Amino acid sequence: MVLITVPACGNLETGDCNYITGYYQTIYQAQLAYELEEFEKAYNLYKTAFSACNPISTPTYNEIGKYAEVAARLGHNDVALSYITKKIRMGSELKWILQDSVFADVFKTEEGEKLIDQYKRIREEYVNSINIELRVDIQEMSHLDQLYRDSDDPSKVAKQDSIDSLNTKRLIEIFETYGYPNQGVLGHNSIDGIPTMVSTMLLHTEDSIRMNYFVPKMNEFVANGTCDPTVLGSMIDQFHLYNGDPQIYGTYRGRTSRYANMISNRGLINENRKEIGLPPLELAEKIDSLKKIKYPDLFPTYDN
Repeated sequence: MVLITVPACGNLETGDCNYITGYYQTIYQAQLAYELEEFEKAYNLYKTAFSACNPISTPTYNEIGKYAEVAARLGHNDVALSYITKKIRMGSELKWILQDSVFADVFKTEEGEKLIDQYKRIREEYVNSINIELRVDIQEMSHLDQLYRDSDDPSKVAKQDSIDSLNTKRLIEIFETYGYPNQGVLGHNSIDGIPTMVSTMLLHTEDSIRMNYFVPKMNEFVANGTCDPTVLGSMIDQFHLYNGDPQIYGTYRGRTSRYANMISNRGLINENRKEIGLPPLELAEKIDSLKKIKYPDLFPTYDN
């Protein structure tokens, strides 16, 4: 079994900030405090992370939204409003935020009412800022990515291989031109209701190109805060699983257990995870267990 070490890279967009070493782990601790309803602790942890790196919204953690919520719960309406505004400028729709009763007092303030009045203009500015042409391009690539994916017909398998090759070449062009095409580039799902991302296509890249080009590139994107660490971990774990080796980050779930085939040394796994910005397994499991109490239908049940 070959273990792949992915060295952390400096932030490419925000000066000295490296999200792997200076941001993600604090966000995970903040999420745990949030789930435990230790809102003062969560508030301070989010504040610490945001003072180290520009705030982002990591998928499944939504730290900007959570910080706005805990700020509102603690009566820091000015802070809550500031981060609500950030969410809106990142594509969130005001109508859904207004439905959350935790923000009721925030929008009763003069500044809150002003944000409501300014929302249409802010939304227009946001829509005009994203790359609609690239969004449509990636949606078409994603459609083709699944066109013959489950077929056993040799001719269709060959067609899918050709599509994967063309998509790979286009992804390289996109990475070199735009960096990682996240929601900041492609737009929020609220644009057209169509999830638009490249993560699934990255799992269909040829092994040598994946490990020699995409993995180093993705590590840069994780370090500069433009890509979720789970995307990088999944690319590498799938490579190992498909080549008959155990996964080294624990990003793949098993059919009847929390994890698919995984190396047995949890200490080593946690070191691997920390190197690419993922939380330790125990912390991730604790957060999931707390979420499961609140949202049982979102989490599968395992036999062991």
